[in-house]
Amino acid sequence: MKRKGRTSSLGTGLEGLVSRLDRNSGGAYTQARIGILWQETAGPQVTAHTTGAHLRDGILVIYVDGPGWATELTAMSETYRKAINSELGKNVVKKMVFTVSRKVAEEDRLRRTELENEDFYYRDVVESVPLTEIERAQVAASVECIPDPALREAAMKATVADLEWKKGLSARNVREKPREGS
Repeated sequence: MKRKGRTSSLGTGLEGLVSRLDRNSGGAYTQARIGILWQETAGPQVTAHTTGAHLRDGILVIYVDGPGWATELTAMSETYRKAINSELGKNVVKKMVFTVSRKVAEEDRLRRTELENEDFYYRDVVESVPLTEIERAQVAASVECIPDPALREAAMKATVADLEWKKGLSARNVREKPREGS
């Protein structure tokens, strides 16, 4: 049986289907697409200071972490608006508004604190300096009173590792100490 009617391309058919689904879902597809386009258009450095891109009656509301960002992004809003509408293929975003949000500011503060903590707690790599034979003999004499051989061996290894690390730390500190008069 042959179907009568007009023919259309697959792209046109899919576009019509997406439009109908978007209308039936209250614009959820367009809303999600705009959120993605905002991130792509603004880039990671800018979007690190923003959250949420919500379209309300043609106004794209984006929350920022401070008034400085709100001012700067407002000045660039027309460029962003045109780029997003161009990608959408229709003039959906009529205006962009950047609003300061305590939530974004708090998220940014937490992110900075985490980075500072990572730097602070970054493991200090110190190259160990081996103990001399005399120092090893002194450690062996100090653990000799432990009756359990396995425990004695563990204490020996732990003490040697700790002393070698401390010698390495001391050697590094001597190398890095600034010379007087410099």
